[in-house]
Amino acid sequence: MLQRNICVMDNRAIYTSLKTGKRIYLRPIRPQDGLRIRESIANLSDQSRYYRFFAGMKNVPDSVLQRLLAVDGVNHLAWGALDLAAHDLPAIGIVRVIRDPQTGVAELAIATLDAFHNTGLSRILMAAIASDCLEAGITTLTADVLSENKKARSLFKALGGTCTHSEGAYMAFTFDVVRMDQLLRSMQGLDGIRDVFAAFDRFGAYPPRLAS
Repeated sequence: MLQRNICVMDNRAIYTSLKTGKRIYLRPIRPQDGLRIRESIANLSDQSRYYRFFAGMKNVPDSVLQRLLAVDGVNHLAWGALDLAAHDLPAIGIVRVIRDPQTGVAELAIATLDAFHNTGLSRILMAAIASDCLEAGITTLTADVLSENKKARSLFKALGGTCTHSEGAYMAFTFDVVRMDQLLRSMQGLDGIRDVFAAFDRFGAYPPRLAS
């Protein structure tokens, strides 16, 4: 199996701004980000935490945290947005995909702190994960969402997501990553998205990362 070296992946850094002008720093999640992720989840509102995990847990069990940190650059990709204005660079948003090696389809999850809703952060994170997915050969994503989570449903539809299943409180969306990438590139008025795509162009092509 070909796999990009984790150190190379860690060297990918993107500095950009939100709609508000706040400067942020995007990079792949690292194994040593446990405390940062734990604090980020604790800082979500009860509603946002429920929307992300379908549960109200404020303290993340170690077993769950280890799964969130098990990024391998092939089947598990994750990017974090860090607040440059804070001395400890807290995570204000995280997006990840986890690919099923058997089907090639990856499950998408995204969460941003409530104070950063409606700032363009979610779309910026989605631009990063879409670019990384295409490099990794991931072309289809799925995401489960609570029917009451109108913001997530709106975001998913804007990115070409199709509702493929709806039952009770839950809805399932499917995405073509190439289409998502095209839609993100066509969005106007958000410099952060352009910065992400420009950064990936600078990173250059990596050897194909093949799923086991």
